This record gives sequence, C-alpha cells and structure tokens, in this order.
Amino acid sequence: MTARSETLQSAFDSAFAGIGQTRKVFAPQLAPREVGTITSIATGVAKVSGLPEVGFEELIRFPGDVLGMAFNVDDSETGVVLLGAYSHLNAGDEVERTSRVMDVAVGEGLLGRVIDPLGRPLDGNVLISAES
Repeated sequence: MTARSETLQSAFDSAFAGIGQTRKVFAPQLAPREVGTITSIATGVAKVSGLPEVGFEELIRFPGDVLGMAFNVDDSETGVVLLGAYSHLNAGDEVERTSRVMDVAVGEGLLGRVIDPLGRPLDGNVLISAES
C-alpha cells in the first residue's frame, strides 16, 4: 500500500469508528401524535376530521405552521377557527394536535403593545406611550 492509500484507509477507519460510537449511544424515542385531515375550508374556519380526542380551545397545527383553535368539537368533525393566513390550505391536508390550549403570556414587556391572537407583536417592536 502507498502512503496515500494508508491515509485514506485511516480516514475511513476513523469515520466508521465515529459512526459506530454514535450508533451505540443513539436511542430513538417515539412520540405519539394525533393527526387528522381537513375536510373543508370556509372564510376563516376549517372543518377537520380524525381528531376524536381534541379539546375545546385546543390549538391545531396546519401546514405552513398556521395554527387554529378548536371550537366546535364533535366525535366525527371539529370546527377550527384559523389564526393566520390560510389561502394555501386545501381539503385533504394533514393537521396535527398540539395538546395545548390557547393562551397568551402577559407581563411588563407586553404593556402598550399591539399583538395578534397568538401573542406575536404586530407593532414593529415600538412601545406606544400613554401620553400619545
């Protein structure tokens, strides 16, 4: 073997040893998710099926990270108020439960701010003073 092939062989040996070490310490963890399907979309409201355990006011994640809030919870279909731009959503798209309810954190940093329904600032990070 030449010096070049020995260097290549040692690089391969090092790489495969690293892969072997990583494989030994890797422990895959499964997390269950409840997934449903959009059955129809109207102005600001989506009907979703396949989420039998969804709760009232629970947030539902739609494609494109659009969130919605479950409000009409039935066994077969759930009405969801959409809380973002939804023009890209279509019937048949997959949705996912977040298992958390609608809430907005409050504190000194929120005083005088304009926020959307999810608590994200809409005022360009400008505080509005009480005197104006």
